[in-house]
Amino acid sequence: MRIFCAVRHSQSSAYYGSLWSDNFCPALEALGCQVIESKVDLLPASQFMQVAENFTPEELELRSTITQRIVEEVKQEHSKNPIDVFLSYFYNSHFDPSGFDEIHRLGIPTINFFCNSIYQFDLVAEIAPKVTYAWHPEKEARSLYQTIGANPIWVQMGANPQLYHPVPSTHRKSKACFIGQRYADRDRLLSTLIQHDIPVDIYGKGWGQPSSLPSPSTLKAQDLVTQSTDDTYLGRKQIKPGSLQSYLNLVAENISGQGLWGGLQRTRHQFFYRRHSQTLNSILATAARGYADSISQTFADYEVVLNCSNVWADGRPGSTLIPHVRLRDFEAPMCRTCYLTGHTEEIAEFYELDKEIETYASPDELVDKANYYLTHPDEAERLRNAGYQRASTDHTWTRRFQQLLSAIGLKT
Repeated sequence: MRIFCAVRHSQSSAYYGSLWSDNFCPALEALGCQVIESKVDLLPASQFMQVAENFTPEELELRSTITQRIVEEVKQEHSKNPIDVFLSYFYNSHFDPSGFDEIHRLGIPTINFFCNSIYQFDLVAEIAPKVTYAWHPEKEARSLYQTIGANPIWVQMGANPQLYHPVPSTHRKSKACFIGQRYADRDRLLSTLIQHDIPVDIYGKGWGQPSSLPSPSTLKAQDLVTQSTDDTYLGRKQIKPGSLQSYLNLVAENISGQGLWGGLQRTRHQFFYRRHSQTLNSILATAARGYADSISQTFADYEVVLNCSNVWADGRPGSTLIPHVRLRDFEAPMCRTCYLTGHTEEIAEFYELDKEIETYASPDELVDKANYYLTHPDEAERLRNAGYQRASTDHTWTRRFQQLLSAIGLKT
C-alpha cells in the first residue's frame, strides 16, 4: 500500500515540525506500507494557522500555491505507481478545500488528522467536510464533525516505542515531575502540590520568569510560536503579545462573540484569572527546571509522572475547562512510568484505572494520590509495570493505523 503523507508543519530542522511525521511514518512502514512524504514546506502557512477564516488575499494566495504544489506532487507520484491513501494534518490555513477535489478525481481517498477538535475545531472546520475521512482522536468531537457535514472517524492517538521507551534507572528521585507548557489550569494544579509540600519538578515553557507567561493574544496558538512584533505578515498585522492593542483586540473579540455584557464579563474573568496566575509565579519558579533534554530519560528519573488533561473550551481563559485524552497518556506509560493524569471518561476505555494508570478528578485528589505513590514505591512499581505492558501491547501508533485502515476498508 502506498500512502502519501503531508503531515510535517515545517521542513526546517530549526523548527519542530516533524512531530507527527516521526510518529506516523515508522508505524505505517512497520505495517508494510510505502510512505511518500510531501516535500512542500508548510511553515509559511503554519505561521497563521491560528486563523480560522477571513484570510487576507496574501494568505489565500500562499495557501493556493502550497495546495497546487502538493497536488502536483500527488499527481506525479500517482502516475509512477498508484497512491492508495492521501494522509494529511492540515489546518484551514494549510490547504485550499478545492485541492481535495483534485485528489479525489484521481480516485485517491483522503484522510485529514486533527488532534485539537475539542477546543480549536474552527481551525479545521473549512476543510474537514471536503476530505473522505476526518480523523479525530477525541471521542466527543464526533458530533462537531457531523454538524458541518464531515465524515468523522474516531481513532485515538498512540505512542512510538522507538521514541518513548523505558530507560534503565538505578535511582529514581522520590519526587513527581511534569513536562509540558503552562496552559489552562496546570499552574493551579501544580502550585497546589507545591503548597502541600509534595516534591515536584516542572519542565517546559512558562514556568520560570513572569515574562514567559503566554499572553491573551497567543492563547489560541499554543503549539506555534508566531511573529511577535508589530509587523505585517501576508497582509495581516502581527500584534505584539502583551501590548495594549492585543488587549483591545481581546475585548473586541469577546464582545463580538458574546455581546456587550457577556463580552465584558468574559474580559473581567480573564483579567482576574491572569492576575491570579501572576501570583503563582514565585511558587512555580521554585520547581521550574527548564526544558527536558530527553523525555524518556527524564521520566526514568522520577518516582511519579504527572499529566494535566484540561483544555479551554474555546482555547482561551474564561471558557469552560474540558478534560480529554492527551498524547502524553500513551507516551508516558510507554516509558514505564507511575503515571497520574487528569480523569476523563474516555481514558477508562484504554486503561484499567488504579491498576495500569491512576487518575485524579480534583486538586485534592491529585495531592493525595501523588503523596501515596511517592510514599509507597512498591505500589508505584506495580503501576509502572502494568501500564507499560498495556501501552506497549495496545497503544502503539502501529496498532492505531491498523484500526484506522481497517475502519475505512483497507487491509495492510
